[in-house]
Amino acid sequence: MKRVMFVVGLGAGFVLGARAGRERYDQIVEVTKKVAQSDTAKRAGEFAQSRLDDASDSIARLTGTISEQSRELPTRLVHTTESLREDLKRRYEEIGESIDEVVERNRERFDDAVERNLEKQAQNLIAVGDLREQSLDDLATEHDEMIDEGHADERNLRE
Repeated sequence: MKRVMFVVGLGAGFVLGARAGRERYDQIVEVTKKVAQSDTAKRAGEFAQSRLDDASDSIARLTGTISEQSRELPTRLVHTTESLREDLKRRYEEIGESIDEVVERNRERFDDAVERNLEKQAQNLIAVGDLREQSLDDLATEHDEMIDEGHADERNLRE
């Protein structure tokens, strides 16, 4: 810390001294040395150094913890993956068996429903055909006559 203060003081002294001349430069250097050697500056330097040491220790502990946990991570991942794989396999087998049971149990009902549906469709087709036939019969009567006011039928037949 003393070195930092000294370098800062030298830099400031050089800049200011270059403008004020050699005599002023020597004065600035002297004041800077006195400030750097004062009890307040020493206490500030010691305080800053202790904080840097504490921070360095904290970083070292954190780095150690992270390093330890990162070494454990692959093992944890493998264990978790294997556990999930086994759980999914067990659940798939349970679901697969129950689906097969449901299909077998309901196959006959499904086949009956399909057959009833086909019969209903056939009945609907027959009913539609009957309605068509009845509609055509209703339209065809003995009294059907076209109104031919311009005698177009006669003209078409002559030509």
